[in-house]
Parts: sequence; structure tokens; C-alpha cells
Amino acid sequence: MLATAGVVSLAWLLDAMRREAAAAQLHRDMVDILLNALTAGDPVTARHSRRVADLSYALAVSMGMRGRELRTLRIAALLHDMGKIDDRFFHIIHSRKPLTDRQRAEIKNHPHESAHILAPLETAHPGIQRIVSSHHECWNGSGYPHGLEGTEIPLSARIISLADAFDAMTQPRKYRDALPMETALAELWDSAGTQFDPALVEAASADPVHTEWKKIAQRDLFAERTDPHGIPSNGDGKSRDEATSANLPSTDPTRTPATG
Repeated sequence: MLATAGVVSLAWLLDAMRREAAAAQLHRDMVDILLNALTAGDPVTARHSRRVADLSYALAVSMGMRGRELRTLRIAALLHDMGKIDDRFFHIIHSRKPLTDRQRAEIKNHPHESAHILAPLETAHPGIQRIVSSHHECWNGSGYPHGLEGTEIPLSARIISLADAFDAMTQPRKYRDALPMETALAELWDSAGTQFDPALVEAASADPVHTEWKKIAQRDLFAERTDPHGIPSNGDGKSRDEATSANLPSTDPTRTPATG
């Protein structure tokens, strides 16, 4: 009887392990499908998303994030701009004309759309939808879509927001070359306490994060400079990234910060 019970228990355990492995593989396949869709639709945004994921991961580790929370942050950072593949946003992102008020309002829906696309990942990564939908919120409550403030914003979303802005500044655009890392960090410091969590800006400015961020910022410079698609300018001196991001720090003293 005991032997039979042992065999049944072992069979149950093996079956559970097989089901868990199958679920994990399905999850990896789903993430790969989403990344492939992003790459096929917009390779520039795909490279940006991979850098933001690596920047976010390095900063999160320095802040003590571990385990499942860290894995969720990385997937959220990789897929934070999935909503931009929606046909409604593609022509806005890649237009060379200045944004209209209606387009500015419309593009603010992309965090919600990204979160909607990632709904199937919520079980494996609890909170991923809230993270992605909050990555344009600001520390002082001036962001979107919900006007969250301070620690109301999930830590992972605050990390992604900082990495997102840093990457936008340290990569070349059609109207300017990549900004030096220290210039970008100075811009982040200028917005600490308003757009960004000051503790995260401080951590990003110190080693080991500083050194890791510098490596990540430099790795795709050739690809970004030679990509014929590039990040289009609006024709008004602002990149499409800057024009559609909430309060992205200005990198030109003659311009006021874009307010999304």
C-alpha cells in the first residue's frame, strides 16, 4: 500500500513538473512572439526597448530588487511600448509634422494599450499591467494616465521611466547626435523630484549602475546612426520620442521640456 502511494505521489509530482515546465515554455514563447512583433513593426523601438530593459535591470538590482519582482520588471521594460504598434499610433510616432493637440491626447493612450496587450502575462507576472500603464507617471503627480504621485507609482514603473528618458537622450536623433552620458544625467538630476524619483537618479549616477549604463548607452550607437528609419523629427526640432513623452527633460537650453 505504501509503495503504491509512493508511486502515485511520484507520478503526480512528475506530472506537476511537466505542466509547470510547459507553462513556463508557453510564457517564454508568448514573450518572444510579442518581441518579434515589435521588432518587425519598428526595429528602432525594439532596440530602444531592449536597452531600457537592461538599464532598468541594472538599476533595479542596485535597489535590492530580486526574484519574481525583478523578472517582472525586466519583461515589463522589454514590452513597455507594445501599445505603439497599434495602427492608431504608428502614423503619429513616425510623422515628421508637429503633433496636433488631438494627436498628443491620443498618444497618451499607449500605456493603456500596452497594458491591455500584456494581460495574458499577468498570471505569471502579477502587477505587470499596472507597471506598464504607469511608466509615464511623474513623481510630482503631473504625469499620465492617472496622475499618480510619489510612491503611489510602482517602483518598477519609476525605474522604467528613468531608464526610458536616459535612453532617449543618449541615442542619436535626426536633429542631433547622442548626448554625452554626463549631460543626460544632469538632465535627470534637473527633473529629480518633479518627473523622477530622486533616490533612483542618485543610484543611477553612482557605480555600479553608472558604469553599466554607460556600456548599454554605447552598444547600439552605430546601428542607431546608420538605421535609415531612425527616430523621425517633428520638423520643429523635437524628436518623436520627446514630443510624445510626458515631461521628458529638455536636452536643448533653447527649448522648454516637452509636456506630452
